[in-house]
Amino acid sequence: MLASKSTQQIGWIFVKPKSSDRATLLSVTDYHEAARLRDVPLILVYLRRSPERNEEVNLVERDSESRHSLSKLSTVGSHWIEVGIEISGLSSRRVAETICEHLAKATADDNWTTKFSVEPVKALAKRRFADIEGFKHVFVRDLLNGPPDRDIQILCWLKSRPRDLSAMLFLPVCDSTGTIQVVVEKSKISSWAEIRAWKAESSMIISGTVRAGRESREIVAQEVAIVSRSNRLLHPEIRKLDRELLANHNTDRLLASRHLYLRNPLLVALNLYRSKFMFSIHQWFRDHQFVDFSAPLITPSLLYESNSAIHISNLKAKKPLYLSQCAGFYLEAAAHAHERVYNLGPSFRNESRTNRHLMEYWHIKAELCSGQLDDIIDLVEIFLRDSSEAMLASTKELAELLGTTHACIEIPFPRVSYRRAIEILNCHKIPLAFGQNISKQGEELLTKHFGGPVWITHKPLGLEPFPYCVNPTDEKLTMTADLISSNGFGEICGVAEKSFSRDDLELRLKEKDKLHLLDLYGWVLESRDFGMVPHTAFGMGFERVARWFCGVSHVKDMIPFPRIFDRYPLP
Repeated sequence: MLASKSTQQIGWIFVKPKSSDRATLLSVTDYHEAARLRDVPLILVYLRRSPERNEEVNLVERDSESRHSLSKLSTVGSHWIEVGIEISGLSSRRVAETICEHLAKATADDNWTTKFSVEPVKALAKRRFADIEGFKHVFVRDLLNGPPDRDIQILCWLKSRPRDLSAMLFLPVCDSTGTIQVVVEKSKISSWAEIRAWKAESSMIISGTVRAGRESREIVAQEVAIVSRSNRLLHPEIRKLDRELLANHNTDRLLASRHLYLRNPLLVALNLYRSKFMFSIHQWFRDHQFVDFSAPLITPSLLYESNSAIHISNLKAKKPLYLSQCAGFYLEAAAHAHERVYNLGPSFRNESRTNRHLMEYWHIKAELCSGQLDDIIDLVEIFLRDSSEAMLASTKELAELLGTTHACIEIPFPRVSYRRAIEILNCHKIPLAFGQNISKQGEELLTKHFGGPVWITHKPLGLEPFPYCVNPTDEKLTMTADLISSNGFGEICGVAEKSFSRDDLELRLKEKDKLHLLDLYGWVLESRDFGMVPHTAFGMGFERVARWFCGVSHVKDMIPFPRIFDRYPLP
């Protein structure tokens, strides 16, 4: 402490000197023992004030008893120093200064100083994030919303080039929370000529006074210190609020410099929305007693066909390994431990290049050891309604910023069987044979026909993976359903009753020509030998749902670093 000339790193322990306070005595005892084990000093500081006349006797007795009790802690070989300080009439600042002065006198012995100029004893106080002075705790948002006429210091970035108005420079600066103007008076800032040449994105520390400007708060600079200068410019401007940035003609430029355009207000807003939505999803599942289960991303067992899987080629494995297409097999196992489980994590598929497909996306998956098809459909509708309501304020704010129309969720959604959907489409001259997937055009027609989102239930065996139950009234169909969202945003969710019988699952594997792959699916079959129960599941693409809620035209804008088919993933 003496070597550093500072007490900032000292742990201070303040206790009442009452001999009857056993907790106080035990606390000091613990710190004394910690000091002895670490071979560092423990300094006990008594702060005394002159007592009022009517309390003088009691205070003297109490102080004497306290010193006697605490002095029992001092033992031969321990480093115990007592400092008594009179603090009557002193300000808190002067008390602190007096403590330091007395400690310097009490530890003036050279041997003591040499031996104990290392780490001081640190109190085991409960600290908060806000107490760590090395981190930034003042943001532009605080300056805009806080009172004027106060001195501040803030780390920020230059949003665009400075404006030079003769005797003053105006710097538009920003951070993650907003933008504020800095006024630099040339007569007060000697480096104004250098500041005038700074490029956008240069980072700096501004010291000055917040004042009320004509339209908003502004900072009158007392000092402007450069942290790191920007040496280049990008077009479009990195932080310019322009909806055209997300237009198709800017796609290549935006993706190639995604690591820089993440600072753009549009992408900042999109990523903030993503963060809030993820938090909301976790909260919903926890409120409904689901357990968050971490599923592996590397797997030998594929739910969908191998031609849509991403193969891992550089691992030293005798058998093929893939990036997970879906967490379903693992959630199924976990559900028989926890009964209600969910996973919000990445999935990987190599399918097609459209405005609703990504090679890497985040998957909302849930599995329950109970329920039937109508039950899981009801659950998804409740989840979407609750999520939409929880995010409504943020959704409206983002849609207004982007100039889009947000979705309105009103449940229940209509439910139509796959066979009936074929009839409707054929009547509208969109030909579709049994066993074919419904096209994008067909999906849009069905949502217009029903006036909004619609469930297509009981899809054919050939269109669904093997773990799903067969419809007991029509063996050509499965106990599954897909939710088609409104306004052309397409499929966003699939639900299913899952097979729990080994015989049924073996039959489905045989139909898919996968029964010989017991080394890959044997563990899935084995789980059916240990009391598996009827269970239901749903899965939906996180980015697809967020895109539908906010009316965003392309799913790539709902993820920070999109991975798109036939495009090298850089950065």
